[in-house]
Amino acid sequence: MVKTTAFIPVFEEKLIRLKEDLKLELSKAKSDRRKNVMKSLLREAKGLQKLVKECTPEDDRMCCPNCGHEFN
Repeated sequence: MVKTTAFIPVFEEKLIRLKEDLKLELSKAKSDRRKNVMKSLLREAKGLQKLVKECTPEDDRMCCPNCGHEFN
């Protein structure tokens, strides 16, 4: 399966925005927090974080998807 990495910056920006929204929600008093909103923010942020981590290369080496040969 080929993964396209063209939209990763868009997903990273959305992840940053979600984290800021979550911090804002957590800064409220416990009685004023919206539990269902926090759960949905966490669920979406976790999914985006997993996607960004999968598509971001750990280092600059690329490898062939068929044989695993590393290119420099």
